[in-house]
Amino acid sequence: MTLEKAISYAIDNEGLEIISEARFTNYLNDLQAFDTSALKRVISAMIDGGYFAKLKTALSLDNYELQFNDVGSRLVKDEGFQADLVKYVLDCLLYAVHKTGNVPTNPQGTITAKKVVSRKKSSTSDISQINVTQVNDNYFVELNGQSYELNQSQYKAILRKKDMPADRLEVWLKSYAEENK
Repeated sequence: MTLEKAISYAIDNEGLEIISEARFTNYLNDLQAFDTSALKRVISAMIDGGYFAKLKTALSLDNYELQFNDVGSRLVKDEGFQADLVKYVLDCLLYAVHKTGNVPTNPQGTITAKKVVSRKKSSTSDISQINVTQVNDNYFVELNGQSYELNQSQYKAILRKKDMPADRLEVWLKSYAEENK
């Protein structure tokens, strides 16, 4: 689940107070909202430093934007976080409480290309490499000239099967791709 959807879900089910509680990080973690550990560290620091409590109070005021800008600059300057990650977290909160209609985009998760380690050749199929491209929450896995679209949990399951022969791996990839249609 994307971070903005997870925050929306948490607020809808637990109330706005949850953003300032220590269990908020665990709640988001259970919803698999963290693409990277950096996002988790930003959220944890915002809870521990009382930043979410300030933002919760600011949301009831007309000048909430000033508080959000102040918190954002403090997190970057005082805590040393990357500005684009902090902006993403703040945008996700604003989106979750319906202060903006713009869906936030994760600066680190938009498009990344990865090369998975070369695999051993199987007796039934020749795989020299598997290419993986991540686009938002989907993974495009290319094996033997075929491309398969997987979600995050399916991709993680495939990674656990790294020692599987290529022909069996193709069967898994095909079944996962069929599920997504």
